Amino acid sequence: MDDLEFIPVEREINLMAGKAMVYKLTPEGIIDYVNDYFVEISGYEVHEIVGKNLETLKNKDLPTIIYNLILEHIATNKNLNIILKGQAKDGRTYWYITNLESKKDKNGDLTATIISRTAAPREVIPEMEKFYQKLLKIEQHSSLDIAMTYFDGFIEEVGMSFNDYTTSLIKSYNTPQALSSSQSQQFAQPEKKKSLMGKLFGN
Repeated sequence: MDDLEFIPVEREINLMAGKAMVYKLTPEGIIDYVNDYFVEISGYEVHEIVGKNLETLKNKDLPTIIYNLILEHIATNKNLNIILKGQAKDGRTYWYITNLESKKDKNGDLTATIISRTAAPREVIPEMEKFYQKLLKIEQHSSLDIAMTYFDGFIEEVGMSFNDYTTSLIKSYNTPQALSSSQSQQFAQPEKKKSLMGKLFGN
């Protein structure tokens, strides 16, 4: 696999409110379009990204469990609104809310998946980073199966899917613009989510 080369740098990029990084996948999972803001933030030229598969954009700090969750939602044509950590070409990182939308033809066959990245509210980042670090350490020092068991335990505790939990957490900080899709070139429309049930990361 011809991966993109990341240069490690300990700096963070703050995404601009009201703007979205957008890219499009073919049914085979190949990136065939990125918008200008994606190029600006990622630091890659268009020709360096198109033709690559989704895994080439995977941040090394993203737990395998969460990455597999993304793949599952793409494969089943389901929307996903969760907070993730991205990485630019120069190694700088940024936190974003991801949104997926499946495009289908008149026969119901998948033609494309549109993915947008918008700025995550700063207040939720420490909670998400803490949880992802827990999963990463379990994956590295135990196994993916053990990490999955821990993840399932968390989902059982909060009483909703991870998608619903993170979306409710975002809404609890009164940032409806973060869930809006108008800035993503009218590509993606997020689903309505349940409210937060008072459970936060803390174990």
